[in-house]
Amino acid sequence: MTHWNCCAPADLPPAASTAGSPNGWPPICRSFDRRQAKNQSPPHGTELSDDPSPTPRYPHRTSPPVIGDGAYSRVLDIEVTSEHPYELTRETEFGNLMLHSRMRSANSRNWSIRYVVERRAIGHAPDPTRARPLATTQLFDRALTPEAHVDVDERTRTLAQDVVGPETNPLEQARRTYDYVTGAMDYDATKQSFLGSTGHALTCLVGNCNDIHALFVSLCRSVQIPARFVLGQALEQPQPGAQDCEVCGYHCRADFFVAGLGWLPADASCATKYGTHGLFANLEPNHIAWSTDRDILLALPQRAGRSLFFAGPYAEGDGKTHPVQRQIRFTATA
Repeated sequence: MTHWNCCAPADLPPAASTAGSPNGWPPICRSFDRRQAKNQSPPHGTELSDDPSPTPRYPHRTSPPVIGDGAYSRVLDIEVTSEHPYELTRETEFGNLMLHSRMRSANSRNWSIRYVVERRAIGHAPDPTRARPLATTQLFDRALTPEAHVDVDERTRTLAQDVVGPETNPLEQARRTYDYVTGAMDYDATKQSFLGSTGHALTCLVGNCNDIHALFVSLCRSVQIPARFVLGQALEQPQPGAQDCEVCGYHCRADFFVAGLGWLPADASCATKYGTHGLFANLEPNHIAWSTDRDILLALPQRAGRSLFFAGPYAEGDGKTHPVQRQIRFTATA
């Protein structure tokens, strides 16, 4: 059993970038991948602590995302420590969980959330013969239409049709789209758009995880494959001899939907960054999801407008957003 602790400050997106060694897959991913491949190891537990501390100009209210149960993870325990009242809420469009709190005084600013999360490496081998055309597109309207900085227009439709060619099977169309994006894009967080922009990706062919997945999502939607963002955390172990390590601000992947198979994950960013194969319809065990999709209206709507990303605490006062200082620590327990 391997244990490590990790902590580092992380700002709210969009200024944050994904973590990981530029020379290859983070060690935790290689280690977990080997275990899974060799002996189908038991579920991996992760203890995760999320400690945001608003800046001295305190906000009137704060809403951090809350990890929930999903297809690839279970929350075994959660503990909230707060100096002020809070409630657990869920926004209605995508079902994202969050805490909501109102600050009573400038000195009442600190709180923490501790989780125990169980994660499995996911290795789908989807059968193309089970895929079928999408029968009711209205049910997936939000996952098929354009949104802020994620285009679905004549440009993306033309490119998407060129990419999928004569292929009509939606699973194989998604695979061709994934292969195109991972082959065409370069990962460089210093050249990102900070918006997760399809236009930036198409113009520059370089960006971070949000730009890469903006292109993947746009192209999928352009051939009537529902697709969405999943924003979370990529946890990695410290380097040998180090006491702690940097935890990235956030990491995103995409999900796409194929009738007959359901929602499937795709991490075109890690495939582009590390040259890692096998991340189409697969998911590494070190990824924790904070929220689904983007351009989110919180459970108690923001006066400052929708959040482009919801991968960290949102703080607001007097109708304006406020930065939040945040620390994330984790210990791998299995």
